[in-house]
Amino acid sequence: MKTFGKTYRAIVEPDEPKGFVAVLPAVLGLIAHGDSEEEAVALLRELLQAHLLRLEQARQPLPEDDIEIAWDEEDEEAGAKLVLIEV
Repeated sequence: MKTFGKTYRAIVEPDEPKGFVAVLPAVLGLIAHGDSEEEAVALLRELLQAHLLRLEQARQPLPEDDIEIAWDEEDEEAGAKLVLIEV
């Protein structure tokens, strides 16, 4: 798949009752679920690449990762992580 030379931050956290959810704050509504953290992030990367390709084909600007993410100890205690997704 095409690469865009961009990096986005994602939030990955446990999703009760099982699995993980990965959310990309820079793209409203871009969410992926997986049985493992790695699976959720990999699916999110695929969804992001497809989204960016559609934007590029429509000659629309690609989103910037400039969303402020509020983060504190409670997030980490709940098992949430910030990860970087390169596309």
